Amino acid sequence: MITANSFWKCFIALMTLLTAPLVSVAEPPGFEPLKRTLQYEGSERTYYMVLPKEYDSNKTYWPLLVVHGGGGKAKENKRAVSMRRLADEWGLPAIMILPEFIIHDKPVSRFPVLGEGTFLKTLLEQVRVDYKLHEKILLTGYSMGGQFTHRFALQNPDWIQACATFAAGTWSTPDGRLLVQEYGEVKNPEEFLSSIENAPKVTERLRDLFEPRTAEIAGLPAAEGAKQIPFLVMCGTLDPRHSISIEFADSLRDAGFSVETEWPRTPHGSRLPEYRAEFERYSEHAIRFFKNHTGD
Repeated sequence: MITANSFWKCFIALMTLLTAPLVSVAEPPGFEPLKRTLQYEGSERTYYMVLPKEYDSNKTYWPLLVVHGGGGKAKENKRAVSMRRLADEWGLPAIMILPEFIIHDKPVSRFPVLGEGTFLKTLLEQVRVDYKLHEKILLTGYSMGGQFTHRFALQNPDWIQACATFAAGTWSTPDGRLLVQEYGEVKNPEEFLSSIENAPKVTERLRDLFEPRTAEIAGLPAAEGAKQIPFLVMCGTLDPRHSISIEFADSLRDAGFSVETEWPRTPHGSRLPEYRAEFERYSEHAIRFFKNHTGD
């Protein structure tokens, strides 16, 4: 016989289960980002690290830099979760580093020379104090992270072992042209971006490009020695950035770069279940690509 007391105990237990916070199934055991901070230009800045599942302090690791997109934060980067898991499963000895970039000022996060490139170098030097790292880095990013990563690589070839860059809304070609989503090629970026009258020609989310500081640096050509960097370029076939991503990959090949491409069937940034397997291909190809270019 069920008493009133036992009924209420069962009821409370059931409500506790129903109202408990959901645990994300995306994060495997061991994915526990370590928050670190540093002082940079008078402000406290944040980045995160995720060590290998079987970390060995006597071993030297590749710094794997995963750059978040414009609408997210470093710790919430779901692509980093799958990359960490695959790196451990496939034997890529890497320490994952997730920089927290400025998102309220998007040009700064698109163009490394406006400051975030130096921030990245500064945090890497701090990590090297406590961990044994290879001299060069593995660099990857999606969306706005893709804008940052390919430009940082082209401008800092001595820092880069390999670069996997995905679905950028704008690309800077090695010869100094600008490729813009839903507009196409801009042969003279400084002239184009210096005129606010051109802003309505591009998608609304990219109209903050039209300002003097961006106009001055958007057409920077690749630095000397950049051809040594192997690139992986990916973008979804359902993504409005697909055509300019193909053009960017072609521009690298034309300039003598080693380039791999893959075009999954994905829209931009969707998390719908029907695209989950296709989005996983970004992480899979990136880790395989990095393994091939590190000898591990």
